[in-house]
Amino acid sequence: MTIKELETTLGMTRANIRFYEQEGFFTPARGGNNYRIYSEEDVETLRKLKLLRQLGLPLDTIRKVQRGELGLDTALAMQQRTLEEQRAELEWAGRVCASMRSDQVEYATLDAQKYLTVLDRPAEGEGYFSLNRDSTPMVAYPWRRFFARWLDLYLYSVLWSAFELLVLRFNPPGGLFFTLLGSYLNYGTMLVVEPLLLSTWGYTPGKWLFGLQVRDTRGGKLTWSDALARTWGVFARGEGFGIPIYNLYRNYKSYRACADCETLPWEEERGYAIKDVKARRCWGFVGAAAVLFGLTVLTAGQAQMPRHRGMLTAEQYVANVNDLYHYLTQSSDRVMDENGCWEEKGNVIHLFGDGSPDHQLTLNEDGKVVAVTLSRDVMGEQVIGTDDTFDKQLAALSFAAAVGDYNCISWLNSGVLTAISEGGFGDYTLQAGDVTITQTVHQEGYHGVNDWLFADSNATTGQLRYQMEFTMTLQA
Repeated sequence: MTIKELETTLGMTRANIRFYEQEGFFTPARGGNNYRIYSEEDVETLRKLKLLRQLGLPLDTIRKVQRGELGLDTALAMQQRTLEEQRAELEWAGRVCASMRSDQVEYATLDAQKYLTVLDRPAEGEGYFSLNRDSTPMVAYPWRRFFARWLDLYLYSVLWSAFELLVLRFNPPGGLFFTLLGSYLNYGTMLVVEPLLLSTWGYTPGKWLFGLQVRDTRGGKLTWSDALARTWGVFARGEGFGIPIYNLYRNYKSYRACADCETLPWEEERGYAIKDVKARRCWGFVGAAAVLFGLTVLTAGQAQMPRHRGMLTAEQYVANVNDLYHYLTQSSDRVMDENGCWEEKGNVIHLFGDGSPDHQLTLNEDGKVVAVTLSRDVMGEQVIGTDDTFDKQLAALSFAAAVGDYNCISWLNSGVLTAISEGGFGDYTLQAGDVTITQTVHQEGYHGVNDWLFADSNATTGQLRYQMEFTMTLQA
């Protein structure tokens, strides 16, 4: 049969049939057009479901009967006892209603305690009219709820990181202060964004991924003020105001309360439900976390790429150098002028040498930079360090990475910066796309120790000389 024929034969709706299929009671075959084809066995299964459900048997009980884990007679006996208890409860409720009407009670003067204590109830504890039906459902999946919120906070962190690195050009250093600052930026974003999302969309990204729903007592979306109160409760009671160590304690207490099916403080008078606990939602979380991690890496890489790309004017090259120097060092102690010369902005003491070498720019007839040269000629110095390595890498980023067809990934994979670092005091030639990078070094009276050159013990000052030329040339 087709599903349309099945509806007519059994007197069931299509929604009923699809629901029982999703619950796993039967699996119809598929035709060539991928339409479902229901066998006689499927029809009989649905007839049995229809009968047993109309007798009030719970789905879990029917499932156990179908699997042979519970005898049908036992299940019917259990249901019969339940129905008898419910019938007694209904009769009791009817007698209470009759008694109250006989007394001609009014709501304003109703003595509720009289009818709650004087009249005997047939069932022990909660009966047919259970107050449990008036309680908000509790979602006791603490780890899913935790990772849903973690994903939201991670998303805010990625957005803030992109704003800091790409817009503000601020590369925060490590340390407790900046870690806490980043954490509170994420919490502050949560307090602003989450109430807006819950009151409009009804989800946050993490909750949507895990199928978690936050609703008011009527099943509708929260108002903005109610959503804000809920989010603030999460921040205060669930996250412990973000205070280190204390927030771990609050996380643990919330986990224990959730695992014990207790209503968390910020969920009182609100509904929290979960659509399903299918494994695909967990895999979706893993995929989303991987995407966010990838975006974090890409953002960090892109932040180290030059602002101006393609053939550069002298002004654009200098702008690249100044921007990258400020970003990489978070310092404004020096700035390069339009001629490629460094200007010190404060009292800087150089222990070895006379500071960073200037950048000599070669322009073509169109005013575009076709070559950049860094050189140093030192005489009489007792010690020479590899301080120029950063300057060479800065020049390569500002020129070679700009004129080449690079993105942050291909530039990182090119290994140019690593090769410059490893080149040290030696001669080498590198190719970065259409840019040829060459270093030539001549030294007299020195011997190398790791990344340093020290004067030979028998060399006089006049015999000490170090010459280095680092050139990047754009090939025509």
